[in-house]
Amino acid sequence: MARFHPMLAVTGIMLYIALGEGAITDCVDASSCNGHGTCPSPCSAPCSCTDGYGGHDCTIPPICTAAGSECGANGACTTSSSPYVCTCSNGYSGPTCTVAPICTATGNQCGTNGACTTSATPYVCTCSNGYTGALCTTAPICTAAGSQCGTNGACTTSATPYVCTCSNGYSGSTCTVAPICTAAGSQCGTNGACTTSATPYVCTCSNGYSGSTCTIAPICTAAGSECGTNGACTTSATPYVCTCSNGYSGSTCTIAPICTAAGSQCGTHGSCTTSASPYVCTCTDGYTGSLCTTAPICTAAGSECGTNGACTTSATPYVCTCSNGYTGALCTTAPICTAAGSQCGTNGACTTSATPYVCTCSNGYSGPTCAIAPVCTAAGNQCGTKGGCNTCTSTYSCQCYSGYGGTTCATAPPCTARGSECKNGGSCDISTFPYTCTCPSGLTGATCQGAGSQVTFFVATLIVSALSSLFFMQY
Repeated sequence: MARFHPMLAVTGIMLYIALGEGAITDCVDASSCNGHGTCPSPCSAPCSCTDGYGGHDCTIPPICTAAGSECGANGACTTSSSPYVCTCSNGYSGPTCTVAPICTATGNQCGTNGACTTSATPYVCTCSNGYTGALCTTAPICTAAGSQCGTNGACTTSATPYVCTCSNGYSGSTCTVAPICTAAGSQCGTNGACTTSATPYVCTCSNGYSGSTCTIAPICTAAGSECGTNGACTTSATPYVCTCSNGYSGSTCTIAPICTAAGSQCGTHGSCTTSASPYVCTCTDGYTGSLCTTAPICTAAGSECGTNGACTTSATPYVCTCSNGYTGALCTTAPICTAAGSQCGTNGACTTSATPYVCTCSNGYSGPTCAIAPVCTAAGNQCGTKGGCNTCTSTYSCQCYSGYGGTTCATAPPCTARGSECKNGGSCDISTFPYTCTCPSGLTGATCQGAGSQVTFFVATLIVSALSSLFFMQY
């Protein structure tokens, strides 16, 4: 029979950490900046990059230089911020100003229904005569002299695109949807009237009726007895509704209250509150429940909370307020550490300022009793050549550089910032470690070449490794 091997558990934990590790933006020391910047404030600020590089760890190279020609004849290199970027002119756009504008000041790309706006980059067509679209080729649904809006609308040409403004209660893009009622019609019946002050026309109901054409009768009437002897019909709004009294509730006031002013339904630990409907039991002495029958877990004079707690009776229900680090409903769960104890070991101390007491770890250790050693140390080389030990937080961890990832920064990225490793239109995502290629829809693989995603390959490698370890342990 196959045996469980601890290596599988470790592999699973490592996989979770590797996949879930997020980007850490604050630098630890100068090595965090990959040789292209300095660390101005360790543990509290990102790298200050030089040489035109950018990014929190200075791994994004500049796309241009002050004296270079990378931006071409239609751009200039802006070096006032990092990373350096091309600022385009003459309507051009793109990282290196190679994307030509869709129109020019003296051209006719915008046709007879538009003009090229050159006050900003990139240049764009500003349409007229109701036309829209990038090149002003999409005709409006109506024209000033046309009849597209029919006899129940008019073309509004004060803005682009032109639109039909409907009248006579009609609606729709070309005013072809007839209203549900008309001023002289009887569509709203005898319990409503057609409101024609806005478009579309609508039925305004009366006599408590509701519905689009006022055909839904109210549940009660002013002179009726629908609300019974414990309610009255409120007719000040539509639809009419029953307003209940004597603690009754329900749409027609047929649900009796659970208690009455003179009754004993609430027992000896409560009283009936009759100031609103429905009536309810207001409990005392720490009791709870709809009829105040649930006893409290402790009492003022009792010992239910033990020697490490006291019964708090200022609110309902009564509860045990624990002390000495104890927790639980009756303060019976002992704390994991004590002020004078050594439960937290040499890498932690017991914090007793709140309940429950907890171990506050140091030196990168973690766990309930600070027994889990950190993956790296400040003076160690556990993170290899592509990472440094982040000691800024209570739990030390490897902070990776240059796009590397993994618990000890041993996983190389398949791409680099501004690199061309991601094929077929993919881009390098530098927001996580390791860097990964973000592929267009339908493409997979570490570099978007359809060979299976990088995550799948990484998971498969770990699974094969784990299964191999399990296999050899059995023989």
